[in-house]
Amino acid sequence: MSRHAGSFTAGLLGAVCLIGGLSASALAAGASPPVFTPNPSAGWFSYTRQWIPPASGPGPVQTDPANRGVSNDEYRLTGRQPTFGMADPNSPILQPWARDVVRKRNELILAGKPAYSLHASCYPVGIPYFLLLPMTRPMFIVQGPKEVVMILESFNDVRRIHLTDKHSANLKPSWHGESIGHYEGDTLVVDTIGLNDKTFVDGFDTPHTEQLHVVERWHMIDGGRTLEVNVHVEDPGAFTTPWNASQRYRRFEQTVASASVSNLPMLATPEVGPLNEAICAENPNSLMGLGTLPVPQTTKPDF
Repeated sequence: MSRHAGSFTAGLLGAVCLIGGLSASALAAGASPPVFTPNPSAGWFSYTRQWIPPASGPGPVQTDPANRGVSNDEYRLTGRQPTFGMADPNSPILQPWARDVVRKRNELILAGKPAYSLHASCYPVGIPYFLLLPMTRPMFIVQGPKEVVMILESFNDVRRIHLTDKHSANLKPSWHGESIGHYEGDTLVVDTIGLNDKTFVDGFDTPHTEQLHVVERWHMIDGGRTLEVNVHVEDPGAFTTPWNASQRYRRFEQTVASASVSNLPMLATPEVGPLNEAICAENPNSLMGLGTLPVPQTTKPDF
């Protein structure tokens, strides 16, 4: 569960200052990296809760055609009872064991059992699922000279991308792994490895192993009105082949320019705007029948 606990506008104002410093130094070096936060209110919302498949070639797991379900967005629009999304267990990219995991989750949902995300119990969701989550609350991007920080307003999930040329030696698996990035013209390229196997690659709880390797390419399209990330995923332990997907984001200001927030079924953002801190409050009890997960605790570093 989460609760709003005020504003972090000041922090994002500082982020804009960092962006300005980054742009100035980059321009002095003859480069022109993209600026993903043109102002402190530039929060980004996903176009969809699922990966956008490529025009051709292997793509992500998609919705089970036999059980399409009703999303929270459709519920807010129509009042229909929302359901948990179910994956297509016959997806050709799934290794047999991963297909079994997906099928068993579908069976639990069809039996009336809930299938809440890791965020529901205050756990980080990992990469690449992190990229799908700014759907009803936004994601903020802070660009500095040494790192890029991505912040999900929901549950304060924070990801750090280190602007360096190589991964750490003797990397141990962790929730977000290690992301290193660099700019190629107008694109931020991010390489992530070192992920543990406790997270999923999408909202269907599609599993992965510690062999997961994710490469992202972030860039602006539509004349700067849309942020797009192209994702390449490899994990021979869980998938039969590497696969590609993408996600797109629209800015909060553009989303609400012609309508009140209260009239937009895809948003759960308060009318005061997106600059609110939503803190996850740990619950030691079962969440609405969910098989209990232990409360997250930091007793030793995971790196």
